[in-house]
Amino acid sequence: MNIREFLELRVSCHPEKTYLYYEDEQWTYREFNERINQAANGFIELGIRKGDRVCLMLPNSPEFLFAWLGLNKIGGVLVPINTGFKTAETQYIVEHCEAKGFVTHSETLDVALSVKRKSAALGWVGEIGREAHGQTIDLLQLWDRSSTSLETFPIQDEDNASVMYTSGTTGPPKGVILPHRSYILVGEAMTVRAALSAADRLMIILPLFHGNAQFYSTMGSLAAGASIIVIPRFTASQFWRRAKKYRATQFNFIGAIGRILISRPTEEFEPDHLIRVANGGPVPPDVYKAFIERFHIPHVIDGYGLTECGCVCQNPIAGKIKMGSMGLPAKHPDPSFTFTEMKVINEEGQEVPSGNVGELILRSPVLMKGYFKDPRQTEQAMRGGWFHTGDYCYQDEEGYFFFVDRKKDIIRRKGENISSVEVEMAINSHPKISECAVIAVPSSLSEDEVKAFVVLKPKQDLPPGEIIEWCMEKLADFKIPRYLEYRESLPKTPTQRVEKYILKRESLTTGIDMKEFIQNLAGERSRRKSGE
Repeated sequence: MNIREFLELRVSCHPEKTYLYYEDEQWTYREFNERINQAANGFIELGIRKGDRVCLMLPNSPEFLFAWLGLNKIGGVLVPINTGFKTAETQYIVEHCEAKGFVTHSETLDVALSVKRKSAALGWVGEIGREAHGQTIDLLQLWDRSSTSLETFPIQDEDNASVMYTSGTTGPPKGVILPHRSYILVGEAMTVRAALSAADRLMIILPLFHGNAQFYSTMGSLAAGASIIVIPRFTASQFWRRAKKYRATQFNFIGAIGRILISRPTEEFEPDHLIRVANGGPVPPDVYKAFIERFHIPHVIDGYGLTECGCVCQNPIAGKIKMGSMGLPAKHPDPSFTFTEMKVINEEGQEVPSGNVGELILRSPVLMKGYFKDPRQTEQAMRGGWFHTGDYCYQDEEGYFFFVDRKKDIIRRKGENISSVEVEMAINSHPKISECAVIAVPSSLSEDEVKAFVVLKPKQDLPPGEIIEWCMEKLADFKIPRYLEYRESLPKTPTQRVEKYILKRESLTTGIDMKEFIQNLAGERSRRKSGE
């Protein structure tokens, strides 16, 4: 089954049921499907055909869903881009995936047009969110005049549905190829993982350009015949008010959001909310306790998944919960269907006994097809027929898995994966900087903060504020280092590799805290932009 068949089957079951809530608007399953068909026909008019890749750089909105599913209905391939990316980051993805088109919004228009000027192969830029612009195609007008009926296209479950770029540690981002099958199976698995049913209303607070909101929220809701509430962006102060207003029953979250919610003033909480399931990870014990006791959410699910493979494992919604655990391998509604297999191995590739730490490897029918245009990385990750996650964990005697640490130097901040190499390259491009090293340091909101150790060239002076300003021109805001520390030199191996473990051991959050400077600079730029 492909995504079109999957969607249209649910439409036939619930045609007049409200599927999508957004602000003060709503769409039934039938209306939702018809708008998707209009988007699909619009893409056909723009020359998009099966296998063509189209980048979406959009905030959370119904239009993201219409464009994404419209592409998939005609065999097009979604390439979502983080709306916080700057020109260089966006251009790499556009050129690497050989995108035929680019769908953007007024908020990200400047980046899109800059990329278009530099990328000769990019055919067109379609815009949503404002009146027609001379250099873009008005997609809403195009969709409005398109038919709500759509011809049939030959699409297999193994055909590509998306290429989702995820940060690497030794170079630029890798494009994860995900087939139609993966989306459908993860959606179906959510009916088990979160006991998701047709009676549920799932509130989407995470960005739709991420796999979490696509896999677990959108596809999960379709599998269950449930409804979704799309929130433009997560706002902690409005969370409970919105949950009550839309009568939400479930939401998916990341660890940092959990910490933010439990730190908010008590008067923001709406005790008569209807949320019964909060599905996230990682969920620290204090967050879990607050969700259960203070927020009165009956079920809090802690789980683990990857862009390359969604829905790997979770604590069971009906069964034993172990604090701090990633839980048990994920299951599918069909009990005879082998879904996720997990093992912990040592450096020699041998499975280790329970309680021993090693690298997590897995096999699953929802596993990616590979990395786009990168057979070497694909072969390395999939050696022996198992996907090597690069994450250290252990399994206890009851089969529960526990995350220990990341094998690679990936930094996890505010739900985003950050490549330390990418940040280092941006800093090292400054003419006064000799070299730098970037590491993760603990954050009060869980996950990580970014710290940079900087070595200046001889006889150079460079204030920390100038380093931050330099980074802000080249990197998305969530990648900007919070901490800076100047060093005369960096510890290195005989082969001149920086020994980051020494830096981590010597210094955590010491150095110059740039948080206030970054906030002030961001506010100043925002005011200047709005004044324009």
